[in-house]
Amino acid sequence: QVRDAGEDEPFLLLSEDLKRELSAGQIYRRSLRCIDMLSIEGQFTFTAEQPQLHCATFFIGEPEELITIDYDFVNIDCQGGDLLKVFDGWILKGEKFPSSLDHPLPTSQRYVDFCESGNIQRSIRSSQNVAMIFFRIHQPGNGFTVTVKKNANLFRKSAFYTIRWACVW
Repeated sequence: QVRDAGEDEPFLLLSEDLKRELSAGQIYRRSLRCIDMLSIEGQFTFTAEQPQLHCATFFIGEPEELITIDYDFVNIDCQGGDLLKVFDGWILKGEKFPSSLDHPLPTSQRYVDFCESGNIQRSIRSSQNVAMIFFRIHQPGNGFTVTVKKNANLFRKSAFYTIRWACVW
């Protein structure tokens, strides 16, 4: 049986109850909103009902986890100005998190643009416990489906660790 979140459900940030309710054979599925935040594995679909020009989904894992985003289905018009980019980290109010000082890759290598890589790179893995997708879709009915998984971070340098460290100083 597949669990589906209601449209009025608030952000699923750190939802341990939902994680316990899903048995090993189930995959969590739901639609994405234009601005969304998730901390659970599953399959997520965005379908534009109208032009959506400034959208982002934020993913967060536990401090010891890395995020993997797999493109299952993509129907966007790259030549028409649509975009679908994964960022290794988060960008909030113009600030990159983790900062360039706390991330192993230069900023230019932290973006993976679907329109540039297409079928070449259908799976993206974060280097810490946060990732985000930026997207812009002009045509109603177009969209994408991604599967998000979490994997063990053997080096355990997470974005949460970076926040705590930065607050101490």
